[in-house]
Amino acid sequence: MGRGSAVLCALVLAGCGDDDLTVPPTDAGGTPPCDADLADAAPDTAFVRIDDAIGDPLLDRLCDEGATPPAELDNPWDLHCSVASGRGASVDEGVAPADALRVVSWNVKFGTDLSGVQQLLDEDPVLSAADVILLSEVDRGCTRSGGVDVAREIAEPRGMDWVFGVEFVEHAQGGCEEGNAILSRLPLGNASHRFHDAGALERDGLHAPYDWSLDADEPRTGRRSFVCADIRVGAGLMHLCSAHLENRSEPGERGAEVQEIIDAIGALPRRRACVAGDFNVFPDIGDTVIDAPLFDAMAAACFVNPHADMPQEERRTRPNLAYQIDFTFLRGVDSTDRGVINSLSEDEIPSDHYPVWVDVRER
Repeated sequence: MGRGSAVLCALVLAGCGDDDLTVPPTDAGGTPPCDADLADAAPDTAFVRIDDAIGDPLLDRLCDEGATPPAELDNPWDLHCSVASGRGASVDEGVAPADALRVVSWNVKFGTDLSGVQQLLDEDPVLSAADVILLSEVDRGCTRSGGVDVAREIAEPRGMDWVFGVEFVEHAQGGCEEGNAILSRLPLGNASHRFHDAGALERDGLHAPYDWSLDADEPRTGRRSFVCADIRVGAGLMHLCSAHLENRSEPGERGAEVQEIIDAIGALPRRRACVAGDFNVFPDIGDTVIDAPLFDAMAAACFVNPHADMPQEERRTRPNLAYQIDFTFLRGVDSTDRGVINSLSEDEIPSDHYPVWVDVRER
């Protein structure tokens, strides 16, 4: 959470009313949706499928800087990294693109209990029907998660394309990589990866809310990042972004990180989009919404939280919190159902976050 006491905030806000932030209308039968006039991809926009470039996570590093310690780099925030990807989705050019799909978002706590993650994804009736899975806190080659490529291990048995982008090189773990990933039963294309450049701290022209290279317990090179890719839905492209906002940050800094994602999508452009992940926010309820900069930015860009009409207790996404910090924001599509898999106890869940899901259809 933020630099203040997350525990105190949770206790204070647990009794607040559930007056959620107003979100833009999405029904086509009444007021035109907020995103009706937004620019979208041209009909002839190329769809360049991701590479099937699978390497050894222990031998093939994605960042030019490799495992070089922070003190030996000119700027430990300035990493230059490729994305990892793999093809597993079946492609049948004779079948029209899907017009409805299920999207799951989950912080899997690095994949330290990968067998438990796999079991829940296989056995839960909601999660097992996922078409798209957006993951945060995903390890690649780290001892704590068995030295494997976690995104690949989850994607391959499910027949999914996958793409992974680094946010940190983890020096307490021997220089392995950690980041965010997108998995899809539909082919992924036009993948991109970008480090955030927002925050009060500055090093040689780069910005961040917190300097992880100086952290005594978890020394890291890099900064928070987001990875994105297109899928074909109905008559066009939908852009997916998996994000993990900085937990050691102020509300304005988290709002600035989200604005970077919004701007990246707008530059393509894509009207239909899904931005999901661990947002590390305070609750979006009560008279004072601490993370108003973030929620206001998403609303101004016509993104809707499909879980917003649920009571906070029903949409809590961590066992030790009574509110939602993991989100799946949608734009240009409709939600037909949504929920959080949060009935499991802290001892039963193979992560410290619960999976979030939403059913999406073309508008």
